[in-house]
Amino acid sequence: MSDPGFYSSNYRALSLRELVRMRGLLRLPLTYLISRFKTPTPAGWMPQMWADLDCAEQELSTGFVKATTGCRQSLRNLGFDEVGFKKLKRVLNPNHRDDGGINLLDRSRCHFGQLIYNKSHAPPPIDRDREQVVVAFTAVFEKGTLNFTNNAKTAFDSVPHHAVVRIATNDVAHIYRRFVDAVQGRKEPPFRFANQQALCDWFDSNTMEVFGFRVRRRLFVRMSDEEVAVARRRMPPPSPTT
Repeated sequence: MSDPGFYSSNYRALSLRELVRMRGLLRLPLTYLISRFKTPTPAGWMPQMWADLDCAEQELSTGFVKATTGCRQSLRNLGFDEVGFKKLKRVLNPNHRDDGGINLLDRSRCHFGQLIYNKSHAPPPIDRDREQVVVAFTAVFEKGTLNFTNNAKTAFDSVPHHAVVRIATNDVAHIYRRFVDAVQGRKEPPFRFANQQALCDWFDSNTMEVFGFRVRRRLFVRMSDEEVAVARRRMPPPSPTT
């Protein structure tokens, strides 16, 4: 088990497949060269469990609300209930500007949904902020999970036995239909979360599994106290929530 603490993202550990997903095949030679010389980027405290991320709805920014309103209504129309709000804490990435998320559960209590917002700054020569809204649906089985998401460019590979299907679309209903079809095509039914505690327990165990896998691959590297102090001094002021 990897110890909790402040970690940085180590791009030198990315595989060729991850680099292609992140920047495309045509840019692979340049992306590979940059990644081999890029120093690790401060990320923040890891792992962040359900209780660490938990926040009140009022703590989410107006940027989050504006960017996610359409997706949020689509998820309600699909029969999902909002069962928790979340926000990253103890972030050390100097390009981080804002974030927020909602955990959701469908009426069968077998389909776990996530709506995640992230705003980051692309440094010069691009020098502008970028927003991303991610929708993800997960079903848990005895031997692994099935996940459908529109997060098509995330760099990291999934954990073994965690099947991930990435669909580059903002059509929440389309992603969910594909997800439901795939779940129904399985020979076994997905796990049903009997109550909130069961969902929290699974979320935390899944978080630890993913975190440990990435630490073993050296994608996440533990930061020293001195590195943490330097990163804190470089952080911009936090974004307002109103």
